[in-house]
Amino acid sequence: MGLENLIDKNELRNAVSLINKYKIPSPSTLLIDLKNELALAEPDEHKIIELISKDIGLSSEVIKTLNSSYYNLKTEVTSLEYAIKLFGLDKLKDIIVQPAYRKSLNESLKGFETISTRSHEIGLVAEIIGAEISGGQQGLFYLAGLFHDVGTIILEQNAPTYTELRNERKIHPITLVLLEREYYGVTHPSIGVLLAKKWGLSNIVCNAIYLHHHVYSTYREQLDAQSLTMVSVLKLARYLYNKNSSGFDTENSVECHLLYLNAVNELMLSESSIQMIEDEIRDSVL
Repeated sequence: MGLENLIDKNELRNAVSLINKYKIPSPSTLLIDLKNELALAEPDEHKIIELISKDIGLSSEVIKTLNSSYYNLKTEVTSLEYAIKLFGLDKLKDIIVQPAYRKSLNESLKGFETISTRSHEIGLVAEIIGAEISGGQQGLFYLAGLFHDVGTIILEQNAPTYTELRNERKIHPITLVLLEREYYGVTHPSIGVLLAKKWGLSNIVCNAIYLHHHVYSTYREQLDAQSLTMVSVLKLARYLYNKNSSGFDTENSVECHLLYLNAVNELMLSESSIQMIEDEIRDSVL
């Protein structure tokens, strides 16, 4: 059993219709080639360098990412060749693909630039949480954060009233998707799942994208352990990011707090662990 048992079929048809209407692009050929090479048991580092070097903007973004405070490298990286020599390709695979996905979304999905920074940072927060719980899914946590809100862009383009609804329900994440379904016949997570699948993201990430507005009890019997972890990490990443950066009154929102408790209980995180995560978020992301 899995996600196919949780998504309403009429909602899914409406999501497919919107995806087709707006001609949502597939990922770039460069991103596909890069992802395929990195997925090999023994990637060819020379081929990876060659692929990234084809796009000057991507090369710059990769170097910028490696030198960011988030990774806190002791040595400044001046080239991808130097980075691979210094740290080894195995340690850099996830880091390399992150700016590639973000850049491709910014260039190909109209409107993504409006949520790009927030989505990127929530992805980084998800990676911090993932490292704390040793979930063994590094890189996937980031992609769940990067893609989790892409469906909002399509709804904004399709429904003039959607932006107002979303702003009104910022701290009511459970109610928001219920109202989306009632008013528009589709939710932003269902649209996001289809786009994520089109971009080749794993089922674990797709599960998280669809369910991060859902209460744990509605899906716990349907998913495997890795998917449950991914959903909880994304829920917690959104909550901690909003709490520490956006000014949302998340702590006084019953719905936000419920999803927070869902995540913390599922991940079995202590108060001290949460505090350490928040400290790292403020130090390396915000």
